[in-house]
Amino acid sequence: MHKMLTTALLLLALNILMFAQVGSGNWRTQYVTLDANANGTGYQTASVAAVEPNSFAALVTQSPPTNDIFLSIPGNYLVGYWNADSVTGRVNSPINGNSTQPLYGTSGQYTDWTSGLDQVTLNAAWQIAAGGPDNYVYVANNDDLHNILVFQLTASELVSTDYRMETGSENIYAIEVNDDGYVFVADYEGTDAKSNEIKVYAGIGAPGTTWGDFGGHNDTPVSTIDLPPGTYMGLTVNFDGSELFVSATSERSIWKYTGSPTGGYTRDFTFEYTLSEDDTIGNGGNGTPSVLGLGFINFPPTLVAAVDSFLHIGGSGGYPYGRIYIIDPATGGGIDSADVAEWNLLQTGDYSSGSNNGLAGGYTSLTDVDGEDLEGVVYTQTYYGWAVEKWFGPVVGIEQIDNAIPQGFELQQNYPNPFNPSTTIEFSLRSVEDVQLEIFNLMGQKVATLVNERLQPGSYQATFEARDLPSGIYFYKLSAGSFKSVKKMSLIK
Repeated sequence: MHKMLTTALLLLALNILMFAQVGSGNWRTQYVTLDANANGTGYQTASVAAVEPNSFAALVTQSPPTNDIFLSIPGNYLVGYWNADSVTGRVNSPINGNSTQPLYGTSGQYTDWTSGLDQVTLNAAWQIAAGGPDNYVYVANNDDLHNILVFQLTASELVSTDYRMETGSENIYAIEVNDDGYVFVADYEGTDAKSNEIKVYAGIGAPGTTWGDFGGHNDTPVSTIDLPPGTYMGLTVNFDGSELFVSATSERSIWKYTGSPTGGYTRDFTFEYTLSEDDTIGNGGNGTPSVLGLGFINFPPTLVAAVDSFLHIGGSGGYPYGRIYIIDPATGGGIDSADVAEWNLLQTGDYSSGSNNGLAGGYTSLTDVDGEDLEGVVYTQTYYGWAVEKWFGPVVGIEQIDNAIPQGFELQQNYPNPFNPSTTIEFSLRSVEDVQLEIFNLMGQKVATLVNERLQPGSYQATFEARDLPSGIYFYKLSAGSFKSVKKMSLIK
């Protein structure tokens, strides 16, 4: 799942693609929302949806019966975060009708979606998505009408909107929203008896839609996808919905479809991604891992997947498996992976502990993952660790071209200039510094962060690709300690 991009967010330098070794130490958490804390989620955390950097929603559920994850027991609630870190950021999120904060570790809590006299209780929901206008958060709910429920996250609260959409009689699981507001939702189970396992709905405010209409909430999907028999626990799309990916969890695979929300989709068989037979759990863990939640980071196009055994209990060896896989969306080739379980072990000394100053969630139990475009980071969760985790890695598109110590700090003019669609920016550092290289439009809005890390002395170059930004004047700013420099460049298409 990914947040809605505005034009100003359409080019991002992803910072998670450079390493090919699981557990190499290059992937790390920036923070984890601390369990047993005023910033915690309060109970088992199944899904996360990033709205913008450090602002996200978490979906909390209760322990389901092993034979029916959709058993009708109200117990889902939402927790919102704004400008979060490990110990701060949680906003008011009404629970049990009036409470503004979750009651830690207490079962039977729930969030109600309300609009006037219309009310739907969160029930047997497993995944949420962020997107569309106004920082909306969409819940794939499993009430009797299997509604998509829409909430809004602000700096002070996470509250109901007037929008919901009935999807029918089937249990729904995965959900996604593209930048144009189209909403994609997938049935948990595919069968030969139906041909609409994935439904695509026109977004809120589109002509003829009834998201907020009294007596409405019952639009016909603008397109559907027929999936074969199996279970499906992940769904994501790129920014315009021309590429759609679904987790065929029962097959341990990811499938790709191409097309458009209104024109329909066909399977792209050139994309191949299936977990290997030896990708299994050891060290006392239980279950067979498979592909669960999916997310997408748009520039460079990158698919991210949560891979774990669904709701396994760690056993005597703790929780030794749980990974974020980074995948080429064109071919299905593996680019990188982050070993979440190994990170927990390195940070705390075992698999079943959390914290280390807010760096480890513990109890590795991934069910979902979401890409955030502005920073090029990944948000995930730990179901049994009762926490949300923010993961980042090194910047892609930057390389050191000379390790000789220069005479001073310098930011060069980009080349070529004007450019279309990519250009190179070079800079030099006299000393070790925390470096940011950022791109802004004429309105002063940041449209990309190319560098955000501590660098050694030397000369560097970074690549800026603007394939989906409009023509115009842009500014790039280098910050390295007390050194600041800004230059202008022109994108002409």
